[in-house]
Amino acid sequence: MPISHRLKLRLLTSALAVVATAASAFISTPAGASTLPPDAPPSITDPLGLIGRLAPGILAETSIPPTPAEAAAVEAETGVAPFRADLPTDPAHPLLLSPAETEGAGLPVAVTIDGARGQARLEQGITAFADPGASSAAYLQPVQNGVRMLTALADATAGEDFSYTFDVPAGTYSTALPGGDTILSDASHHYIGSLGEAWAVDARGRALPTSYSWSGSTLTQHVELSADTAYPVLIDPTWYYTYDFSATLPGYHATYPKATDTAVDRLLHTCFNCYFPINGAPRSYPFDGQVLLLNASPFSLELTAAPVLMQTANQGAMQFVAQAGHFDGAGSMITFSWYNDPSGYIHLYVHAKILRDLGVFLNVQNSHIAGANWLLYWQRVADHASGSSGGGGV
Repeated sequence: MPISHRLKLRLLTSALAVVATAASAFISTPAGASTLPPDAPPSITDPLGLIGRLAPGILAETSIPPTPAEAAAVEAETGVAPFRADLPTDPAHPLLLSPAETEGAGLPVAVTIDGARGQARLEQGITAFADPGASSAAYLQPVQNGVRMLTALADATAGEDFSYTFDVPAGTYSTALPGGDTILSDASHHYIGSLGEAWAVDARGRALPTSYSWSGSTLTQHVELSADTAYPVLIDPTWYYTYDFSATLPGYHATYPKATDTAVDRLLHTCFNCYFPINGAPRSYPFDGQVLLLNASPFSLELTAAPVLMQTANQGAMQFVAQAGHFDGAGSMITFSWYNDPSGYIHLYVHAKILRDLGVFLNVQNSHIAGANWLLYWQRVADHASGSSGGGGV
């Protein structure tokens, strides 16, 4: 939902403030997946040991969400409510998630992990529901702007389907986007939140075939197990919040609200930096392998180095990978996807995740600035992408 002083925010030209890690777990195999032989693998009742063995790279991504008192203090100082995650201590109770209140933000949700059983145990920020002798265990790992909902399978009796019930509006539907993300939207095509690409790994470090399905209010992750699967197995849907802009949102208007993604692509190829709102962007559309010397400062005479490498993701999404000297650290990444919803409205979806955890105060300020930046990007494009399926601002 738009925030106050929207027109003023549109004029901000600031940092490429929110970026996503290139080594994140939103790929078919988790970052740092183990390739060690599965001798004496940890029990599923040992979440840190098991994650450290099968997917060690994700342990460092644990990010403790603010307490209610800390969140209130951040909002009082910055004027922006930060991301909130209230993790349950009873498996029958839902996980409560709320996005930071920025432009293009999603909606609060409650998620129940259908297969969670047992007494909650907290270890280094990770909540585990792991009954001794059970065939599966559930782990909740808070990450920046989201929560990773891991399930560990002790053996084949655990099954192949694992479900999560979302308290979302009737008519909610899912959309698979370039780059691997799946987003949930309500019946009015408002963005609710995102799911990282499904992954599953066995005790030998082998990636297993896995996928999502969405029915009613239930997300199910299916993993294909076989006779040679080495147990335990670890699977992961990750829910997180990023940015999505369209004229379906109250207060958002555009000259061409239903521009096609083809019209957008054609427009950006005519003059990229006429529309992309970061200093240092080239006039010509970037090509794969090109390094862009972006300036993260809103002032052209000041330099905050933000060099990025351009690459094209699956199905054509643009990705910028941070290079050495980038203020957010080499290896960070951000993905831009343009898509049309079932009613034809053009959306800009920005997959963004901060590589460095700067603390809740700076994180929420960066999110606030980034939301204004990407709103400006969508606005410029949607106001000029003629040759669309519908004009006449809404």
